[in-house]
Amino acid sequence: MVHDEIRELSTQVKSMIAQHLSRDGTSKEQVMWGVRQFGPSKESRRVLNKENDAARLAWETGVYCVWRCREKPRLSGANEDFCCRIGYQHVCFCGHPLAAHTTPGRAANSSAAAQVNRGHDRETVGSDGDRGHSPSCGSSTAPATDAQLAQWKGRCEEVGCSCARYRYVPNTPLEIGEGWLTRRANWKASEWSAKCRCSHGHTAHDPKTMRCKSCGGCSGFTSAFLCVVCDLPWEAHETVWASEGMRVGDGHPVCEAYAPLAGVDWDVREAVLTDATMGGRIEPSATYLALKQRASGSCALADTTTTATTASSAPRSIAGGRPSSTSATKNRGGGPSAGALPAITASPAADPILDVEYCRFCATVYKRPESKFCAQCGQPRPQRLVKLR
Repeated sequence: MVHDEIRELSTQVKSMIAQHLSRDGTSKEQVMWGVRQFGPSKESRRVLNKENDAARLAWETGVYCVWRCREKPRLSGANEDFCCRIGYQHVCFCGHPLAAHTTPGRAANSSAAAQVNRGHDRETVGSDGDRGHSPSCGSSTAPATDAQLAQWKGRCEEVGCSCARYRYVPNTPLEIGEGWLTRRANWKASEWSAKCRCSHGHTAHDPKTMRCKSCGGCSGFTSAFLCVVCDLPWEAHETVWASEGMRVGDGHPVCEAYAPLAGVDWDVREAVLTDATMGGRIEPSATYLALKQRASGSCALADTTTTATTASSAPRSIAGGRPSSTSATKNRGGGPSAGALPAITASPAADPILDVEYCRFCATVYKRPESKFCAQCGQPRPQRLVKLR
């Protein structure tokens, strides 16, 4: 009799789990809903803003630096163009940012170079016939050709560094599927580095020989991680430079389309990116601006109406004309009042159900409902009561 009740209870629990826990990965709609409800995480915001700065730099100079995989991605639907946009803040294998390496100032095969040339033509001849001087383009060297960009290495200019070529390596656990590390209380981004199979980070390896300086058994850096975009190891990737014209010829996005969250609603872009307009180069759609203006006007009208209603309906004492002490007591104690906020009700559109359970030690999501231990840290999973509904 008891066993039959247990079987029936387990059947009901499995049915409830099947209804509320999807077998597939998190959908784009669920991610957008989560960003709108709770905002992005601190680390994901930092990562996307670094890539946004890289996209803006590429738009200004016409030089596109990306970290991409040389093989076909293992993940279906993965971005085959690149795994990361590279900017001045992105750190190389040697531990120094791209800003410390030699970089091409501007690409010759780009719209940015064409604009500079047009400005130069306008300034070469002055009013008195003398030759003028073109403004600085951010680099003293001539614009790089497509052939030069294809062979660009970008050696490090830091004193004492033997790095002869810029090699990007993941700068944050989010890029290798270990984002839970950033949610730890003692997490420090400056102390993290991508690990080799010898258990030491890339900063402990020589950038020239790729051998570990902390142990003698490591013959070269072999990644102990996979890229979260393509599911391939670090060795299957490369850092490449290309001009705007080269990317257009290959059918890859440039300028505005190259920016992070380019195809996402503007309200989400504003919530994630510090410079959503990329220095005024991108403007929100007229529809979004009209809806935002209408919403702000409705909020202002609602605030005015609420204030007027509160002032007219508040009970006043006979002697001083001030609100009665009873009304003030109710307002201070959380009781009913004319200016109180309305009760929170469910929205007309049902929100997606995200019923997941995290490990209380390392914040890793339990992959299966029957898991008794955390797959990451090995701590036992606390038992929770099952409430049927």
